[in-house]
Amino acid sequence: MSIRSKLIIFMLVLLAAVSAVMTLLFQQNEWSSISANSQRKNLQILMAMSEVCKEMSATPEKTYAYRYFKTFLKTPEIIQVSCSGPKGRVFLTDRYYSPQPPPFSYKFKTFPNPRTGTWQTRSENGVEILKASLNSKSLKKQLITATVEFSTQIIYQEMDSSLRQSSASFFIILSIAFALGCAGTLIITRVIFAPIESMAEGARIIGSGRLDHRIPVTSNDEMGRLASELNNMAVKLKEVADMKQDFVSSITHDLRSPVTGIELCSDIIRRLAETREYGKIPEQLVSINEHSQRLNTYIDSLLELSKIESGKMTLDMKVVNLEDLVDRSVRAFKAYAAQKGIKLEFIVGQEIPDMRGDPDRLYQVLSNIIGNAVKFTNSGSVSVFIEAVPGWQKVRICDTGIGIPEGETANIFGKFYRINHGKREYPTARQGTGLGLFIAKFIIEQHGGRIELDSTPGKGSAFTIFLPA
Repeated sequence: MSIRSKLIIFMLVLLAAVSAVMTLLFQQNEWSSISANSQRKNLQILMAMSEVCKEMSATPEKTYAYRYFKTFLKTPEIIQVSCSGPKGRVFLTDRYYSPQPPPFSYKFKTFPNPRTGTWQTRSENGVEILKASLNSKSLKKQLITATVEFSTQIIYQEMDSSLRQSSASFFIILSIAFALGCAGTLIITRVIFAPIESMAEGARIIGSGRLDHRIPVTSNDEMGRLASELNNMAVKLKEVADMKQDFVSSITHDLRSPVTGIELCSDIIRRLAETREYGKIPEQLVSINEHSQRLNTYIDSLLELSKIESGKMTLDMKVVNLEDLVDRSVRAFKAYAAQKGIKLEFIVGQEIPDMRGDPDRLYQVLSNIIGNAVKFTNSGSVSVFIEAVPGWQKVRICDTGIGIPEGETANIFGKFYRINHGKREYPTARQGTGLGLFIAKFIIEQHGGRIELDSTPGKGSAFTIFLPA
């Protein structure tokens, strides 16, 4: 079952529950109101009869008040009325009809009686009768008792009829509201889930490999922002896919080159051995060693990436002197820098104390960044500064090389990223896996440090490494 169907069912159940609660509350409140009205009506009849008894006790021959009562105040539920004086002497009694038992019996709701007067129920011929009595003083200060007997069956029937009439109107209004609620639910779910379905379809298309597909952004609300984020994700995936495709194509060429070199050297060695020209074999062995080292560099980078992504890269923390590691890295590229005719210098700001770190991993980072600085500098110099600042040991590698193009610095530490884009001034950027700076940044962060980059195209770059002291 889809989320939309679940939401529709939930909304319908919620509407039904709200309707049921409203119906229950309406029934209770309406019955209370009808009961209160019936109480007032019966009490008014009893009090009117009490006034009739007072007048007739004073002037028995005048029956104007009773005739008015009988004409205008008599209701179907009144069975009998009577007036009695002192010592129970009855001076007026009138029975309107004899109640008959109903053809079928059903139980009505409880009917509360007024607090004024005396209200008692009794059964007569299978009919429940409500007898109401009210004592008062006549004009001669004599005790007068007015009595009215009601048929509770008719009272309850009238109350039930009133409840049915008001309930019918209520249910019509409730049905209209429920229908509008259902229509609103369908509209709301359609408004909500139409963009969701569009985004789901777009995500499916993007997931199938069509990374150039974009989801239409039709609003500025949460759905619009979600669509924008999905589009941004597709852009990032496209960039990663392009980088991986470029990496695969270039690494295939880069791996084939040393393998081909090794094969050629092997064939030459074989021919030299056949012609017994053994003196030329060591030269080919040196070439094989160089090609093998290049292959190992590629393989090591891929293995390092695999360890990082699987969380298996660990540091062998020891007490190390960062100055010694930097000096060792600089000396490793002295010959390369001299071959290119550039100056490689190492400057120590002050005495550098020992620190804790993985010496092999730190040397790997320093060699990578210093080697890149020498590789991308065709003239000028590469300077390596080291100093201790509060809380940190700082290594800054500055070069006067070609720098990094604007917009590239944000991606320079990404996986498989190499400055390429067909720029002739960056041909050496093709020689590598594009993993060196990514691995270097990860190692420094594992030490609790950070790498900062400041580069100006055409003027050079500066990488600054901060390691906790």
